[in-house]
This record gives sequence, structure tokens and C-alpha cells, in this order.
Amino acid sequence: MIFLSGKINWVPLEDWAIDKLTHLQPAGKQGYLPFQGKVSFTDTKAYKKEQYMIFKTNIKNSAQLLVSKVGFNKSKENENFTSIKKEVFNKSKFKDLPIGFEDDKDGERKITQSDWEIIKVNLKDGFSALKDVLTVRILTDDGKPMIVKVVDDTPIVVEFDPSDKVLKWGREIQAASEKYGINPALIAAVIEQESGGNPDAESYAGAIGLMQLMPNTAKGLKVDPYDPAENIDGGAKYLAIQLNRFGNLELALAAYNAGPGNVLNSRYLYIAETQNYIRSVPALIAKYEKKFLDGSQN
Repeated sequence: MIFLSGKINWVPLEDWAIDKLTHLQPAGKQGYLPFQGKVSFTDTKAYKKEQYMIFKTNIKNSAQLLVSKVGFNKSKENENFTSIKKEVFNKSKFKDLPIGFEDDKDGERKITQSDWEIIKVNLKDGFSALKDVLTVRILTDDGKPMIVKVVDDTPIVVEFDPSDKVLKWGREIQAASEKYGINPALIAAVIEQESGGNPDAESYAGAIGLMQLMPNTAKGLKVDPYDPAENIDGGAKYLAIQLNRFGNLELALAAYNAGPGNVLNSRYLYIAETQNYIRSVPALIAKYEKKFLDGSQN
């Protein structure tokens, strides 16, 4: 059967299936997207085809490696069977999507990996890509492309704008928002206010990265402030701590900017930078409300 299935031309059936998925509503709740967007069927189909290629090739490569593991077609060149995710990513028109391709969190995938390590990565990348085939659509709102990705029955919406220095971190912002239960628009607003979306920003006082974490604060939060994803995670956690401690947004922002001690002794009221901060960030929150599904402040 395996031999016969290999002789069948599956491409027309695969194209038909992808076209059907392109025109179907993805599974999950769809009733409260924060804009009246139109589906870009051309972009959606192209994205799904790329993701399906990753899934199909990675599963095929894994199967070939498994065959070699039981003694057939033994190959010393196992690098030929590594995940193609990065190869597809580098050629993709969608490589600047804030949500889509994930960075390699495990470091560079070297050709010296064992067969089992390669199989593990292939399956992880392959089934992640298949999930995108089933759940991702690309829409436009007022001419601006946006990606909608259903995660845990909930659509995540992030503007497709590779020039946006803040929203390019949309995946990390959304993850931190869900992890700590705070508004993603608040995290995005603090990132813009603190660093303008520059992961390499460093202040004269020594604050580091997107959310300008002080080294001791980062150490206490157990994050690497030079890693953008960890910086956002740490900053969001610190924001959540201040929100829980002080009970309202203004005081939490003041604590984030001037330190909790200056809030407890009311000195923040006389710090011009902090007063500007607690006025500017709420305005930026309003700017980002439309960009994310959750429009309520936590």
C-alpha cells in the first residue's frame, strides 16, 4: 500500500483541499473580531500552501529516517532529512508576519543532530504547520493586511505590517498577555513608550531591551533581558505584579517607571518623567486596542 500510495499523484487533491480550507471559516469562535475585515483569499491560500509543504515534507523526512533506523536505506547524511521550516521561511513573502513562523528556541539545528532529534523537530514543526493550515486566515481592514490565527478556540488578530517595530513582536506580546492575564495592548504600549520596539535599546541608567528592564529586576524575574521574548515576558510579569499590588493602572505604570517605593511614598507625583509616562501610556493603549482581540484592561 505504501508503494502504491507513492505512485499516486496527490497534488490535485491537495490543491483542492487547500482551496476548500481557504474559503472555509476556521474552527473556533469568530464572532468578535475587532474589525470588519475582508479575507484575502490569494494570500491565505499561499500561506496555507507554504505551511502544508512544511508539514508534508517533514512527515516524509521523518518516515524516511524511521525506515533507516530499522535497517533499510541506512544514510549517514541525515541532514538531508532535517526540517524545512527555515528554508521555507527565508523564501516566504510572509516572513515578517508577527504571528506565523516561530523562532528556533532550541538554537541552531546542526547537521550533527541524531536521527531521533531530527525526527522530533520535524514532527514538531510539521504539526505546527498543519495547525496553521487549519486555523490561519489573512484579512484586510482599510487596506491593511492582518492575520487571524485561532488558538484554543480564540482568534488572535495582529496587524500584518513588517515595518511596525512593536507589532512585529505580536506573538511574544500575546503569549505574555495570556500567561499573566493582562491586556496585550498595555504590553505593546509600554514597549513603544520604553524602547520604540528596539530590542537592543539600552538607557543611560542601564535599562535593557524592549521593556527596559533593569539588570537586577531581570535577575529577580529570572529572565535574560537581552533576549526579546524573555524581556517581554519579564516586563509583562513585572507589570502584572504592580497591577496586583496597587490595584489600578495609573499607580502600576508609575511603579513600573519610577519604582514601587516612589509610589508608596507618593514621590512619583513630583517626578516629571513619571507624570508624562502615566499620561502617555494610556493613550498608546487606545492606539493598540484595535490590534488585539482583548480590548479590556485587566
